[in-house]
Amino acid sequence: MEEKIAGDALFLSGSLALDLVNTEMIVRRKKQDLLSSPNDLAQWWQAALSHHPEREEIAGDGTPIAWTIDLLEEVKRFRQSLRLLCSTLVEEQTTTPPDLTMLNQLLALGYRSAQATPQGEIIAVYRVSDQQKGRVLLPLALSALRLFTETQRQRLHKCKNDRCILFFYDTSKGGTRQWCSLGCLNRSRSSHHYHQHRNVSYPR
Repeated sequence: MEEKIAGDALFLSGSLALDLVNTEMIVRRKKQDLLSSPNDLAQWWQAALSHHPEREEIAGDGTPIAWTIDLLEEVKRFRQSLRLLCSTLVEEQTTTPPDLTMLNQLLALGYRSAQATPQGEIIAVYRVSDQQKGRVLLPLALSALRLFTETQRQRLHKCKNDRCILFFYDTSKGGTRQWCSLGCLNRSRSSHHYHQHRNVSYPR
């Protein structure tokens, strides 16, 4: 179930926030950052929107998002904060108030509001104080808030493959999924089989 876009980004975690964390991955034993430029971020964001149509509606003023270095760096700082939070939860450590500082700062970028549609219906939308950063960072923060407060903590996992740093939320019925993808499962099993075979002592 691996789906890729330009830059090899994967959308397999089940969460917009986790998909952001997973824009850092191990490729040929080296860490690769898929958000190396503002254009990379713009491409990833467009793909992310198509994979997560359930995200909250952000009321915008019609101004196109300016994909700047500043926005890229803010997104990457939040990505690092989320990675630390996910690691803390997976390792069953205690979360402290400072761990949530950046998440709370980004949640404060917007507020929920009622809006009338052209058909006369009333819908809930989020309005943001910063039309540029808020339209990207607020949906990411809201996704993280849902992940950390509305799901089962024990279903948040880091891939069991030692050469993988991806996180995912386990939606399997039994909650026993251990790998981020079938590809990682197969690579892990192949590596295990290889090392077992090497360690076999043959009689002389």
